[in-house]
Amino acid sequence: MNKILNFHLVDNLEWFDKTISMIKSRYNMVGIDTLIDYYDGNIDLKNACHITIDDGDQTFYQNIYPILKKYQVPASIYVSPKIFKEHINYWFQEVEGYDEKILKQIIATDTNTNLKDFDHYNIFTILKTFRVEKIHQFLELYRKETNTALKPYQNMSIDELIQVDQSGLIAIGVHTMNHPILMNETDESSAFEINSSITELAELLGHPVKCFSYPNGIYNYDFSEREENLLLKNNVKITFSTVAKNFKKSDHIMRIPRIGISNNEKLLFLKIKLFLGSFWDSLKKIKTTGEYKQRLELQRIFNV
Repeated sequence: MNKILNFHLVDNLEWFDKTISMIKSRYNMVGIDTLIDYYDGNIDLKNACHITIDDGDQTFYQNIYPILKKYQVPASIYVSPKIFKEHINYWFQEVEGYDEKILKQIIATDTNTNLKDFDHYNIFTILKTFRVEKIHQFLELYRKETNTALKPYQNMSIDELIQVDQSGLIAIGVHTMNHPILMNETDESSAFEINSSITELAELLGHPVKCFSYPNGIYNYDFSEREENLLLKNNVKITFSTVAKNFKKSDHIMRIPRIGISNNEKLLFLKIKLFLGSFWDSLKKIKTTGEYKQRLELQRIFNV
């Protein structure tokens, strides 16, 4: 069965080495161009696997990239050009370690809601209910109230990004400008997030960009046909969701499924996840429980 696997931060070199070694022993590893040929109907694939990585934090260059080179495993990484050009962190990197009670109180005061309404909600889930501009406003208020400085830069440098791109092993794709939940954004903001990120990343790399991954990545929760149409107009060839299924030719080319792999995930658990394949989402019931259900509840609380 064909699979696309998705990683983010990887802080354990030994774990990632064992994970990639295990995956490569079981699958035929393919690059992004092979995937595009497959979906164009030019080739067939059997027991194929493609590796994707989102965000582009420092652990990609320090831990992921060396192991991919060691095993000569092609992959694709999805980044936000604004992060690299302005040498700033993603909003979710800044939030890590913040006092949730204080940040929840700031949100409650700003939105004229009851702090107790947030007792059972994770701060990241709460923030994902808002437009990204509003998220940054909450974080700025928090830093002013608590005298908290911005964190040191946590992502790759532009030079490292270009080096990875020129390796021929890794394809670099787009991940918006500010990592918003695109469905929360206005038409104008969504168009900016997609159009500008594609243009600016192409300028950084010196060549067109052919692939894209959605932040969060569930259709009709995180993105919609509005974003798909924008990507098609920008000549993006393939885009990735986070629906955990095996991939096949009948997939929507703007919603290619990926199976998420957590940092330091036990190999036995990973093997079970890979075996389950298309049954994994059914097991999680992603559309009726967890973060997505909670975000719908929070939207009613905030009336957004």
